[in-house]
Amino acid sequence: MSSSKVFTVKKIAQLCEESYNLVLVAVVIAKSDARFFSGLPSGRGHTEADSNNMNRSSTVRGVLTLTLRDTETDTINCTIWGSESTILRYNDLCDVGDVVDVHQPNVSLPMFGRCEQYSPTVSSPYCLTINERTLGSQITRHEGSQLHSLKGLLNVPMIQQRETIPLADIVASGSVCLGEMMNVLVVVRAVRPVRQVRVARSNEIKSFREVVVMDHSHAGVLIKFWSDSFIKWAERWTPLATVLLIVNARVELNRYHKTINLAMGPKTIITQDPKLPQLDQLLQQSKSTQDIDGACSLTSGPIDPASINTVMTVQQILNRTTKDMIHGDDHFTALCYAIITRLDLDGMSRIVSKRCAHCRALLYEPGLTCPKNCRADGAEDKLESFFNISVDLTDHTGTLSGCRLVAEVAEHVLRCNVATFMSKSDAQKTQLKWSLLLERCAVRLIVKRPTAVRFQNLFSIVACVPADPAELEAKLKVY
Repeated sequence: MSSSKVFTVKKIAQLCEESYNLVLVAVVIAKSDARFFSGLPSGRGHTEADSNNMNRSSTVRGVLTLTLRDTETDTINCTIWGSESTILRYNDLCDVGDVVDVHQPNVSLPMFGRCEQYSPTVSSPYCLTINERTLGSQITRHEGSQLHSLKGLLNVPMIQQRETIPLADIVASGSVCLGEMMNVLVVVRAVRPVRQVRVARSNEIKSFREVVVMDHSHAGVLIKFWSDSFIKWAERWTPLATVLLIVNARVELNRYHKTINLAMGPKTIITQDPKLPQLDQLLQQSKSTQDIDGACSLTSGPIDPASINTVMTVQQILNRTTKDMIHGDDHFTALCYAIITRLDLDGMSRIVSKRCAHCRALLYEPGLTCPKNCRADGAEDKLESFFNISVDLTDHTGTLSGCRLVAEVAEHVLRCNVATFMSKSDAQKTQLKWSLLLERCAVRLIVKRPTAVRFQNLFSIVACVPADPAELEAKLKVY
């Protein structure tokens, strides 16, 4: 680099096509995956000698795009072109949240809208290009006085909350919204471990991470991250404490859960803990939710057991749990005439659980206090015991395993409360068990299918009474 050159530090708002010999100081707010492709010098075809003697480092080229910000309103995309080693070096050097110096970039207007199509939407009409073949064109880490102020821009939202869509509306839209880009303001509910899959077309192993997000309208939607930078970033997110403003998230169908999910796209930007007035309210709402997959979620809620009159066999219930949910709810009800074939009242199975009397959060281990530090009027934690029993129901078509008999419903079926049950001897518990086993019952169920926050089917018994023979003969289905 010639020492006679004079470099000017410029802002994004000051850029134009005539800008040159400049340095731009900005913070990285988004980063694409590095992409690689192989090529040959133009003007000649590919020969066998090329295949045998091709030097990978000299023929494989790559591209990486950074989205930069230097004020609350000004953003721009910067595309880096270079050899494989150059792109890998920049990929390791620059992550979301880093402040960088962009030296001698080429400033130009996007060609045929390509920057807008494959990069996040930005305020600047121009785009920057860094090419290793241009002398002095490079990106370095910034170590100057602007470091603190530019990092503060990471929490400035790209959009306002009125431009976001509630998760419930996206899920309710079903297949109509597949492939569309949506803006959402969500709380991280769960961060799942990194997993690996083998890609069929390339036979390479790819890592991904699933994160469950929620808002005031929906208890949980899955978003999948394939980018290494986002996988590492998600490691620092705290469930029920980290808020994400996701701009241009792509709506997809999860074929495993058969539910609507979100995914990252080339135009996606995530702002962690954005400075929005609604942030505290959203966090407060999230902390009042029930534990994921807790037994407390198995209660009937607003559903009246007397209104459950759709007769279904075990096989029909199992078949319905595998249907797509993109046009319906994640639960349904059924009246099943079945025999209780497992009820371990006198064995080693857990029969009684504890929960907080104030927020009803489930305690998974004895001796624990409320996980949400919930105290009413400064009083000590108050815990309550409740029945939480796993039973199997069987009819002529199959068995529903692990149906939950919980709280007041269990008290009605067992004809005793928790205190009375715990005072019974083992012989009395055995006698109680055999008074119910192998009895044909009319069982009313709420069936909850697998979702982003629930890994398996949940069969919740909301009513169970001995079946009337005349009613059984009239309503029992063959299939």
